[in-house]
Amino acid sequence: MKTKEPFVFVVVATLCVATVSAYAQVPNAMLQERIAVTARPSLDSVVLRWAPLTYRVWRAGNENGYRIERFVLARNGHLLGQPEKVILHPSLKPLPEERWRRLVENDRYAPVAAQALYGDRFEANLKEGDIFTIVNKARENDQRFAFALFCADMSPATARASGLWFTDKQVSRGEKYLYRVVINSMDSLRGNVFLSADDPYLLPKPQNLKADFEDQLVSLRWDRNESINYSAYVLERSEDGRHFSLVSDAVMLTVSPGENNDTRYEYAVDSLNERSGIYYYRIKGITPFGEQSPPSDIVSGKSITAVSQPPYIASVENRDNTSLDIAWTFSKENESAIKGFEVERASKPGERPSQLTPDLLPPHARRFTDTRPNTVNYYRVVAIGHDDEAYQSQVYFAETIDSIAPMRPAGLHASVDDHGDVTLTWQRNKEEDIYGYRVYKAFHESEELAQVTSEPLKESYYHDHLDLNTLNRKVFYSVMAVDRSQNHSGLSPLLEVALPDKVRPQAPVLLPVESSGSGVILRWVPGGSEDIAQYAVYRKSGSGPDWQRIAILPAANDTLFAFTDTATGEGETNVYTILSIDEAGLESEPSATAAGSKLKSTLAEAVTWRKPIVNREENKITVRWRYDGQRPSKFRIFRAVDHQPPVQLTTVDAGESELTDTLVPGRHYVYRIMAVFENGSQSSLSKEMVFQY
Repeated sequence: MKTKEPFVFVVVATLCVATVSAYAQVPNAMLQERIAVTARPSLDSVVLRWAPLTYRVWRAGNENGYRIERFVLARNGHLLGQPEKVILHPSLKPLPEERWRRLVENDRYAPVAAQALYGDRFEANLKEGDIFTIVNKARENDQRFAFALFCADMSPATARASGLWFTDKQVSRGEKYLYRVVINSMDSLRGNVFLSADDPYLLPKPQNLKADFEDQLVSLRWDRNESINYSAYVLERSEDGRHFSLVSDAVMLTVSPGENNDTRYEYAVDSLNERSGIYYYRIKGITPFGEQSPPSDIVSGKSITAVSQPPYIASVENRDNTSLDIAWTFSKENESAIKGFEVERASKPGERPSQLTPDLLPPHARRFTDTRPNTVNYYRVVAIGHDDEAYQSQVYFAETIDSIAPMRPAGLHASVDDHGDVTLTWQRNKEEDIYGYRVYKAFHESEELAQVTSEPLKESYYHDHLDLNTLNRKVFYSVMAVDRSQNHSGLSPLLEVALPDKVRPQAPVLLPVESSGSGVILRWVPGGSEDIAQYAVYRKSGSGPDWQRIAILPAANDTLFAFTDTATGEGETNVYTILSIDEAGLESEPSATAAGSKLKSTLAEAVTWRKPIVNREENKITVRWRYDGQRPSKFRIFRAVDHQPPVQLTTVDAGESELTDTLVPGRHYVYRIMAVFENGSQSSLSKEMVFQY
């Protein structure tokens, strides 16, 4: 309406469970049409209701009008050769603006529809959280369209005034009709419905109404009807099961499922003012024609009062050390919310408690006597609600007096295997209140014992594991008994356990080798282990992967040992290492390696070094050489780092004349090279190329 004061409206729907769709009652199968049409048959008339499915179609229908056509397709069970067409209305439009005023005064939905049709602007002033919050955020045109169709769904009078309702009173029994609603000048925008005035029209009642009652709240659920799509529902409540009244004057909207939505339920909630008494509920569906369905079956229930605070154990009194009297507090107001109390007891924290009360104590109970307490007791009082929910008190510790310590354990014995697994056993104490045993360990007889069990052991044995790769040759154990009153016995006599020797001896230190005409002379300093019995000498060829033991020498108190390898061939370079062997037959890690060869009586002339190339950016050096003598088969390059004995770095073919090596800053390098010939002879070692990087 083009007035100075546009309509401002507030829609309240306190029990609505979802937002409104464009046309709630339209079945999914009809959503492909541009105008959705539904009909209600009766013996003397057929009522049509339709809805454009988009804002553009709705606006076109309002401006051009809807043409209502009827086709008679069959009569008395026989198809007609040519359908009989009748135009029931040439151009049905919304009422003019001035004719809405009386309707606005008497129909709560008419102002909204009129504002959507004729208002200069359209605003939905809704409270935060109301059902139309989503619609309020849409564009204005979408708001106009959605609210106009919603109001037509809710009010037959508004539907007629909006040009979305038509009643055909010229119907006859036995005839089958096809109704068509067409927008004038836009024949492609239309919708159809097929029916007969004889068709039965019965509104089913909502099915399978269920209710879940909680503290001052009830949640309701019922099946979505498959045969008819109700636009909305009304919820009715009764306190006697006979006289029902509306929970709210606002309807509950139904949400049409989308193509991929298989939701089969409708929902509602209601708040309960009283926590006592039985409440009865039923649901009625509302059609797009403003009709109410028969009520659903009645469901009933009672609000379940929640417990606001669990019981609290105030004290546990010891009566002559033979019984314990437990007292607790609990709100008087919460007694009606529970069935009664249970009292539970455990012997230690975290243990599953046992129930001391075979039957529930009454809700007014505040005291219970445990006539057979343990020495150590952990009590808990549990209130059981009418919904079988358990409300637990805090855990309260109480004990009877026991100051007599148990006897110290006897018969401690140990066995240990070569893997370091130790099994301790001892005799069980004869006291009936033994709670467990604690195990202590030390690696020296004079050392303070350390407890190795995190909690008392229930059995009279213990498994320990020791790392045998240490210098310790013995371990010491002791055991203590603990009763339920936490009285501790004295420690058992200290048990000494000898450990298997699993510690490898230290490796010897190999000194620089000496190459001579008689062989390769090895010298080494013994390792620091006291139980070294032998030394094993190993050799491999400079290029070979396999080590060969060439000698076993007995250990002695000498500070320097020597061995000459005379079995190697002249000019053949070998690598050597030495191992220590202790009295248990354990071998040390190999010593550092050293290379040497038995010198030939005559050697070819030495290789001559050329000036090296140093790349300091990449930390690399390229050593270069030349050989003017007989052509060799290969060259052997040796390197010593930081004044260590030289070792063979690599062997290259005779055609090579340079080698690139990677350097580490701050180290001292010495390179030497030797020519090797096909017959196994070799040249003298070259002069040293010394490089400090």
